[in-house]
Amino acid sequence: MKLTLYHLATSRSQRILWLLEEFQLNYDLVICRQNPPNAGMQQLKQHSASAKFPTLLIQADQQQFALSESSAIAEFLQQHLHKAPAADSALEQQLQFSFWKNFADASFMPNLALKQIFAHIVQRTPLPLRPVSWCFKQGFSLGYLNQAIAAQLDSIEQHLSRHAWLAGNSFSIADILVWFPLQACAAAHPEFMRYPHCRHYLAQIESRPAFQQALRKGQWSDAQFKQYWAKAW
Repeated sequence: MKLTLYHLATSRSQRILWLLEEFQLNYDLVICRQNPPNAGMQQLKQHSASAKFPTLLIQADQQQFALSESSAIAEFLQQHLHKAPAADSALEQQLQFSFWKNFADASFMPNLALKQIFAHIVQRTPLPLRPVSWCFKQGFSLGYLNQAIAAQLDSIEQHLSRHAWLAGNSFSIADILVWFPLQACAAAHPEFMRYPHCRHYLAQIESRPAFQQALRKGQWSDAQFKQYWAKAW
């Protein structure tokens, strides 16, 4: 089986690049640029009309498939390659694993994405009307988003106060998937210092050799990441 990852630097596709490094899998990496499109972007469009990141091109038995969505890619690699760190065998850990790996993109990331959407709306509103869109953004944040994100961070903090990793004592793909939205909060949330266990957890992740190797290969930019997410708050 041949794997090719189409990757956009400093994006959610960094998680899949890290996952491939953790599994010590052989894969080809194509780094894409959107503005202006580079050769990698043009190549991706030939395989996938949606051209989403990440996209994993899977070639096996003279067939070729393009798989997008981080959670779907992670689940595929776990099920079909049997190398993915899953979770401890105990039922409690299995349940925690199932919850957290889906929590990342089904619950946590959408609230952060809404933060970005409202920030972009304000930026793109004509200047005379911008106070109106800003008030709408602030009202939605104060009335819902800020409390929702705080509750999610509280849940993660409480869990990590009792467990080394999300699925118990073993690192798993749940940790890989939750890393990105949690890192976004660490980069921009004004009260992230209130979450010491989350900060310790992120430091644990950063100490992993595969994580550092993936950052280098994926051309990750901390400065760009922080600048992007700072606009959301």
